[in-house]
Amino acid sequence: MANEQVLERIESKLDQMLRLMALQSTTALKQTAAIQLLASAGLERRVIADLLNTTPNTVSVTLSTSKTKGKSRKNHDAGRK
Repeated sequence: MANEQVLERIESKLDQMLRLMALQSTTALKQTAAIQLLASAGLERRVIADLLNTTPNTVSVTLSTSKTKGKSRKNHDAGRK
C-alpha cells in the first residue's frame, strides 16, 4: 500500500513538471504552433486542450488541418521539380 502511494505521488509530481515544461515551451507560440509542438512531443489531445485552454475537438481539427496543408505543400513543391 505504501509503495502504491509513493508511486502515485511520483506520478503526480511528474505530471506537474510535464505541464510546466509544456506551458513554458509554448508561451510565445500561437495556438496552432503550440498544438503542433505538443502533439509532436506525444501529448494526448485532451492534455493539449487542457494546457492551452481549448477543447480536444479544436486540437483535433487544428492537427488535421495542419496535416492537410502539409500534404498540399508537398504535392505543390513536387510539381515544381
